[in-house]
Formats: sequence, C-alpha cells, structure tokens
Amino acid sequence: MGLKLSGGLAATFLALLLASAGTGQAHAAKPLINLGPKTAPVSAPVAFVAGDDLSTQGGSLIWQNEREAARGLRQVVIPSFQVEFVTNSGATSTGAGLSQSQVSYTLNGPTAEDMQAITDAYYAKFVADLEAAGIKVIPLAEAQARSPGLVRLMNMAKPTPYVRGRANRSAFYSPPGMKFYFTPNDGRAKAFGDTMTTTGSQVPEEMAMRELDAGVMGVRMVVDFAEIQARGRGVLGMRTMNAKVTSKANVALLPTDTQLWVLTPKAKSTTMDLGHRLRYALTGPVVMPDSVVSASDTTTGASKMGDALGSAIGVLAGAGGMQKTRTYEVTVDPVIWRRDVSAAIEQVGALMIARLKQDL
Repeated sequence: MGLKLSGGLAATFLALLLASAGTGQAHAAKPLINLGPKTAPVSAPVAFVAGDDLSTQGGSLIWQNEREAARGLRQVVIPSFQVEFVTNSGATSTGAGLSQSQVSYTLNGPTAEDMQAITDAYYAKFVADLEAAGIKVIPLAEAQARSPGLVRLMNMAKPTPYVRGRANRSAFYSPPGMKFYFTPNDGRAKAFGDTMTTTGSQVPEEMAMRELDAGVMGVRMVVDFAEIQARGRGVLGMRTMNAKVTSKANVALLPTDTQLWVLTPKAKSTTMDLGHRLRYALTGPVVMPDSVVSASDTTTGASKMGDALGSAIGVLAGAGGMQKTRTYEVTVDPVIWRRDVSAAIEQVGALMIARLKQDL
C-alpha cells in the first residue's frame, strides 16, 4: 500500500520539490548548517573572441552563493577593484624514487600600459553598467569623508600596480586613485600568503556598510595565459609512480576567482568568511586562443644537462627517478590580446551586474 499524504503534508512536499527544481541558473544550495563559504562549481571552458556574445551561454555561466541578499540595495561604494594578470606560471610534480617534472611559463607581449588601459576601461564600463541597473556608486573620496571605517579599510588596502610571486607571479592593477585587497577566502591570494585576516577586512567593511548605508563592493578579474596541471599524490597520499606535468598555452579568464562580491546586511555571514558577502562568480574558463602567437621551448642546455646528471645520480644511488625541467615563453599578439581580454572582462562583468539587478 502506498503512503498517503494529508493535504498539509502534500502541499509542503510539493513546495519542497518546486524549490529544489531550480531555475536553470547557477545558485548555491542552502545547507542545514552553514559552516563556511560555498564555492562556485567549475564548468566546461567557453571559447571566446571579441564580438561573441557570452549572454547566449545562459545563467549557468555566473554562480551566486545565495539569493535575497541584495534586496533593497540602492547604492554601493567600491573600495576594492582589481584585475590580476598572470605573467609567470609553473608547477612541479614529484613521483616515486624522487622523480621530478617541473614546468614554467613566462608571458611575452603585453605591457604594463596595456594592462592598466584594460583595467581603466573596464572600471568605467562597470560603473556605467551599475548606474544603468539603478545602483548608485558613491565616489570613493566622498565615501571616505563620511566613513571612518572606510578610511581604516583603505589604509590596509594595496596600491597598484602591485606585483607578487616568483615562479607563479602576477601583476595587479586598479584604476588611478583606487586600491584593492584580498578577502579571507581568495584562493589564489592564499598561494601568495597575502590574504587579510578575517577580522582584518571584515570589521572596517561592516563599519563602512553601516556608516554609509550602502553595500561595500569588490571586483576581481583574473587573466591567465597557461594551463598547467601537476599530477598529485595517489591513494592514501602515496606518491605516484611517475612525475608528470601537463601544460599548454591558453589565455583565459579564470573561473571561481573571477567574481563580484558585495557586503549587504541581508547576506549571510559564515565561520570562514565573517563578512556578509554576496558573491557572483564565473563558473567556467573563458578561453581566448586567437592572441597566442607561439609557445617556445626556452629550456637552456645547462638545465637539460643538469636533468641528465640528476637522473644518472639517482639511478647509480639506487633511488631511480628521472628529472625533467622545461621552460616556455608564450608570446601573444598584444593588440589581439588586449581586444579579446577587454571584451571578455566587460561581458562577464555585465552578466554579473545583470544577475545582481535581478536580485534587487
């Protein structure tokens, strides 16, 4: 005999089914216990060239961590606006018998002026898109005059251009007169050892939000140029038999770290990200192959000789282990690179603002 539901239970069950059905857009599920920040799922890469329309990808290209948090938002201040350009990238894999494979890439072509110009143009369009969506942007200088919390926050923020890292190296740019800072759960920033502490950014952010009666907004775009994957450890943390690093030149706007966030009183705080931070993040890499001219192997003869010597010593010592080091220089056409990167950033930003507008 099948289970029969009373009218009230049946209605409740139907409501739960409808709520879980989704809308075709990428939203985070609400856990029973909120232990930390939810992260965006990573979807398939999207090929892009200037002139393409990313809005045809549908709502799944932009993920958000919660709904309802932007209700009533009418004005914002933007204390953190950054475009990160990866200029050096590398990875190392170590296998059994101390075998090791190491790959590093260097970007050639774009100049600091190119990167600053992309950032400036994007900021101007971003602010215009926000205003068109009905969200006023309070000028930073005006906001600081009214908010001690914002002054405190900006004293902690980083001026740009800001360059960080060695084997993995990035240059960060903000518009003139602006700064940026990392939030506690910025994944790439953790690799630099450069995140603010949770209380470091959260306390003055909350102060500014209340003093200005406005959302506190941050923008982060990450432009990479090489896709590198190192083989990790196997079952139970054991090293794999062979060290392996796969890589290729691949100009792309990176998912997850590319995001718009805004603190609002209605957004939920978590134990890992205490700020009331509503996040809109890119779910899949936006890949721009047209600008890549070449990926040249620049490994020196001395480096190859060192690998051969290290491998021979390992064999003689009974440890085995092949050593392999490769370095590459990726050259891009700066005109095409700037064209495609600018278009991709501006379209992704517009999609995030469109999603935000739906939530107002």
